[in-house]
Amino acid sequence: MVNKYSNMSKKPKILILVGGNIIKLDPFVAAAESMSVDLFVASFSDISYDNLVTSDGYSLNVRGEPLNTFELIYFRLVGNRVEEATLVANEAKKYKIPVVDALYSDSLLLPSSLAKSVEMAKLIDYKLPLPRTIYGNLASIIEKSRETFGIQFVIKSTTGKKSREVWSAQTEEQLNTLVDTLSQLEVKGMRFFTQEFIPGSQRIRVLVVGDEAVAAITRPTKWRKRFLPKNEAGNVIEGEKRALIPVPTEDAELAITSARAVGLNIAGVDILHDDTTNKAYILEVNAAPSWKAITKDTGMNIEKKILEYLISLL
Repeated sequence: MVNKYSNMSKKPKILILVGGNIIKLDPFVAAAESMSVDLFVASFSDISYDNLVTSDGYSLNVRGEPLNTFELIYFRLVGNRVEEATLVANEAKKYKIPVVDALYSDSLLLPSSLAKSVEMAKLIDYKLPLPRTIYGNLASIIEKSRETFGIQFVIKSTTGKKSREVWSAQTEEQLNTLVDTLSQLEVKGMRFFTQEFIPGSQRIRVLVVGDEAVAAITRPTKWRKRFLPKNEAGNVIEGEKRALIPVPTEDAELAITSARAVGLNIAGVDILHDDTTNKAYILEVNAAPSWKAITKDTGMNIEKKILEYLISLL
């Protein structure tokens, strides 16, 4: 095979990624030193992105190096790092960067519905309104979040199990304790991202079926007591639990676009409005939403709605 770079002064820039310790890649580093190759080796745990500069969307980085600066990417060993491999494969496809082996470019490794890191990246790419988001290894996202948001921000696992894996500290002591706990989970394979804390007291769930926002409900948010004023008895006014009929136009349009962005035809989209500015933010897009509360509040037969949609596809 002829090396197309053999007569060129420019060195090919190649990235090799491994699941685990990069010491496994030392032989590649040694080989590259004797060749005209600009080699960068890293672990999948070094993958990160954020949307802090919102006008630019997001850029996937490997220890601060933009992924789109590489000319070829080799996955030496993926192991249990399928989530990060999916992020890299999606970014490589966007910039037409070859990935070895080819199967990583030609197949869907992990649908966005199973990894919130992939979901968030797609929503950012669509230029949809998200809270400012930082993804990467736990130590790096905590450090960057402290610098950007202060102490109060939200930490979420990328599995997003029914809002249970969501945390937010109010003091330095609480944050340090929380990080110690989450560090143990990270060792076991859990991944995290952080988001700015949005002072919204009501959370909206919009159910999207096809190109229609068929129903919506509102529920009080988890940390509303932090910022809402208290009455004379020292209590925060109870939040609302009700249907939104009709579905607010802005929320309907935002939910439909969000579902489309992540490739879902049937989805539950959670939206939060800032109490002060009323700006809307997408919190998440659920591929297998529960609609028990929607049925209760609206009286709508959701199963019938979905069947009508499925039949329309035939």
